[in-house]
Amino acid sequence: MDQFNIYKFTELKNKLEIFTSNWNNFDRKLALKMIEGWCWTYPRQTLFSKWQNHYQHVQPISNNLSVLHYNIRNFYKNQYDLLDMIERYDPNIISINELGTDVPIKTIKNILFSYDVFKAQGSNSHGGVIVAIAKQLHATAVNHQQPNIITVILTVNNKPYTITSLYSPPTKALPLKILSEIIKKSKSNIIIGDLNAKHEQWGCSLRNKKGRDLYQWLQTNNLVVHNEGMTTSVRSETTIDLIISNEHQYSVQSQPLAHNGSDHFPILTEFTDITTTEQINTIPKVNWEIYTTILTILSPEIHNDTQSRITHPSDWFENFQDFLVALKLRATKWYKIKRKRPTISEALRIMLEHKHYLQNRYRHTRTEEDRLNLRTWQKIIQREFKQHRLNKWNQFISNIALPNPSTFWKTVKSLNKNRSIQFSALSDDKYTLNDPVQILSHLIDHFTSRFTPPVTDMNVQTDKEAQELWNVLSKADHVDIQQACQNSDLKFSLEDIRGVIRGMNSKISSGFDRISNKMIKRLPEIYAHILAPQYNALFSSACWSKNWKQARTICFNKTDHPAPTTQQLRPISLLAVLGKIYERLFLLRFQKWMTIHNILSWQQSGARANQSTISRVYHLLEQLTNSLRYNVLTPVLFVDFKQAIDMLWQQGLLLKLKRLTCPTPYLLWITNYFKDRTITIDLNGLLSDNITIEGEASQGSVFGAIAYTIAHHDLQQIFERPENNHLYVDDLGSIYVCP
Repeated sequence: MDQFNIYKFTELKNKLEIFTSNWNNFDRKLALKMIEGWCWTYPRQTLFSKWQNHYQHVQPISNNLSVLHYNIRNFYKNQYDLLDMIERYDPNIISINELGTDVPIKTIKNILFSYDVFKAQGSNSHGGVIVAIAKQLHATAVNHQQPNIITVILTVNNKPYTITSLYSPPTKALPLKILSEIIKKSKSNIIIGDLNAKHEQWGCSLRNKKGRDLYQWLQTNNLVVHNEGMTTSVRSETTIDLIISNEHQYSVQSQPLAHNGSDHFPILTEFTDITTTEQINTIPKVNWEIYTTILTILSPEIHNDTQSRITHPSDWFENFQDFLVALKLRATKWYKIKRKRPTISEALRIMLEHKHYLQNRYRHTRTEEDRLNLRTWQKIIQREFKQHRLNKWNQFISNIALPNPSTFWKTVKSLNKNRSIQFSALSDDKYTLNDPVQILSHLIDHFTSRFTPPVTDMNVQTDKEAQELWNVLSKADHVDIQQACQNSDLKFSLEDIRGVIRGMNSKISSGFDRISNKMIKRLPEIYAHILAPQYNALFSSACWSKNWKQARTICFNKTDHPAPTTQQLRPISLLAVLGKIYERLFLLRFQKWMTIHNILSWQQSGARANQSTISRVYHLLEQLTNSLRYNVLTPVLFVDFKQAIDMLWQQGLLLKLKRLTCPTPYLLWITNYFKDRTITIDLNGLLSDNITIEGEASQGSVFGAIAYTIAHHDLQQIFERPENNHLYVDDLGSIYVCP
């Protein structure tokens, strides 16, 4: 039966009051509840589960897919109406026809900054088509090489949809052949646009040839017009802007909007059977003061538990990770934020309403006075819009001018930060994958083949020796490993632990352990007394926690194309932070050994203390300057070894280290570092099975880059004049200097 330890609670409460004298009531009560939970006798894992249950992930809200179609007629003149509709209705998809002139896509992207914008040129002076897709839908464009039509593919709830916006000039035939090819790309299709096709089937009083052709094509392909009977033109009671799809008629609701700056009414359409998920505009914020205070108060408790319980160091680290994660989540609170999207000022909105009144009045009266009033008011709105944008810019500049350095850099960072283009599809030579499950399967095949072990030949003496050494080290008995490590220098003091933690970057990203660098750097220094014995126990047997070898791999797009190839992806592997500390501690001794034995050449500046890219650049510039002084041609060859770290020969590295008289405890530790490593691909929350790594210096690890430089430390020996070569990990710059 669970009991409450009132004596422990009183002791911890008194300690807590020392820290909380200046806290608000909410934080003080939260810290007290955490102390209270610690004093119950139920298992610690039960307590950690209770703490994590308080951290409620904000569930995304579901909305029906909404589409705004607007034949804008003149983009520059009616952009204010467009922004007003976007702010009022927040559509997922925007279709714009008849831009009126050639509007640079950069201009449109700046205005519709919360959307991915795709553009097709027009075939006449006022043509042109725009499709803007909300960024969370990750759209991919389909290349037609045709004017007045643009198609994108997007995925909603793991189902692909094609969205086509089309403008068909009155004198041109409908591009039905192109549309027939488009609808083959997906079973779900939505076609929007000003087709200038008239037929009584969708509410027109007359029919034309385009209408007859379109009606027959719709019947053949089981497509439906959803806005039948809706007047879309201001000049006549006819329906020429159409919303077409193969969704059920009852599940689609279309309505014309009152914004009539153009001679076409905007159309807002909602697809009730297509639901999109959108994160509520809240962010979690950790109260780091509570986090650190609770850690400080509970440090004696954790130290005593560690001393009293005999557990394997790997198990202890797993429990400690669970404790830190639960503590951080319990100290987290959700805050609402305002989502940025295209908007206009309230004054502009009122002025637009009056402009619409003047437009309607002029259309009915056609008097010179009303025309002049409308023209004057339009110019006033243009000036007001320019002033609105100027005010935003002045506010931005004022943030830069603030004396607070953090505010300055936060503001400037938004100018220079080039975000990676998210990919929603993968391209290959023959096909394009849009389904997330198929994309993940393709990535699994790619990385499985990428991380296969190198081909070796046992008839080659070096290959044979390397494999024999690997077999000896990887199959060594646990007792033999402990004896070999008994007198090694892989023992670390409290200052070593503190120094490694201080040297870590304050990153907030995490692997599957859910521990970030920032969480570890927030540990009170007293925890070095707790961590040091556990790490030393691991080093005493060159042991590795299995979970520290599992990497969470996220793929980033290296190109501007939303459908890159697998070769155009940059995989980033996130490993357990406590495992990285384990690596850094090892490197304290390993790099000291490399320095004493002068293993690395001075031309190698990568992954070395007190050296960087600048070291190589300075030397390279010095050689080039000397050549220029004597007017001598000096070519430079730059070599980037493809996937160099991914193709590291692990057995060969160990053999090379053994020949360099590397201590046996180091070899055992490195062998266990390489053994049984896996990656799991995380594709927007969709996880793959574990992929075994058999030929790599693990990306994301601290030791990986060092392992590569050691494996190729003798690369300079193949050159006639090694002093003319410059290395930074796997990048080589070779300069030819005349003797």
